[in-house]
Amino acid sequence: MKKFIYPLLLAIGFLSVTSCEDPDAIRLPEFVDAANMRIQLDPEFTSLKADDLDNAKIVFSLFSENTNIEEMELSVTYYNFQQDSNYSRRPIRVYRQADFNATNGAIRDVTFTSDELAELFGITVGDMGGGDRFDFFNVTSLTNGMIYPDTVRLPGGDVVNVTPNIINSALTTSFSVGWTSYVACPIDPTIYTGEYYLEQTDGPDDPFFGEPVRFAPMVVNITALSPIERTFDCTYLTFEDIEFRFLLICDNVLINFMSALSCSTGLRWANQSPPGAYDPNDDSELVILALENMDADCGIPQAEPITLTLTKVQ
Repeated sequence: MKKFIYPLLLAIGFLSVTSCEDPDAIRLPEFVDAANMRIQLDPEFTSLKADDLDNAKIVFSLFSENTNIEEMELSVTYYNFQQDSNYSRRPIRVYRQADFNATNGAIRDVTFTSDELAELFGITVGDMGGGDRFDFFNVTSLTNGMIYPDTVRLPGGDVVNVTPNIINSALTTSFSVGWTSYVACPIDPTIYTGEYYLEQTDGPDDPFFGEPVRFAPMVVNITALSPIERTFDCTYLTFEDIEFRFLLICDNVLINFMSALSCSTGLRWANQSPPGAYDPNDDSELVILALENMDADCGIPQAEPITLTLTKVQ
């Protein structure tokens, strides 16, 4: 496995204190409490069910231990898959410290219905379809003026003051930056899981290391992150253990995922148009139609078509 090892520089300062010095003169800086805001999705209602949109809903709960919340705003963007159109970000719900105080820090079973989301974006439920995507964002402001997430300028460069995380990944998550919900069709959560033989059957070669393909042929283990989302680790551009994620949504195989390799903006995969398809009754083979390097990183061509074929290992 190839690894990059970065040197860790430790600056250790020694403070000599004699018996005649005033201990009260030695002060440590006070810690400032950060925002604690955890979002937990109901596993039964993480997406809108495409076969029953009139009654579809997203359900989640909010948890916070803070006592100094000025405002927690949830906002959302909408992407219409069939029209390939984006709708700008809009606020959908605001909570304040009093709301959390009234529920002992746990606001449970918040519901967004398909009707509410459609009205927010000036459309009807009938305009929605499989593959549509709602991206939700949490911005929490504290009474001390701090905002989370936010970019903090440090001597070594700008950093974001929260760590992005996967919703529902752990009960110990302290801050959830948001989540994505899809309009999705019912699917057996066990299909397209297990061992598959991965081959790049079409597309560009490796521009860096001279290999004939960017995805090395190998057996991969596909696992389910949710009923509709799958992931596997592969060897990409000779780097091992690179994660590849895709979604199975209403017969379409959808992709929008960063490879974790970058020169600046990052090497990101996206969908061809039309995207690949899957068979809900036969998971022996899956063909993924992707586009390479959507952000034109590393000086290599942008949006090159690539085909990955996954054949189930019997």
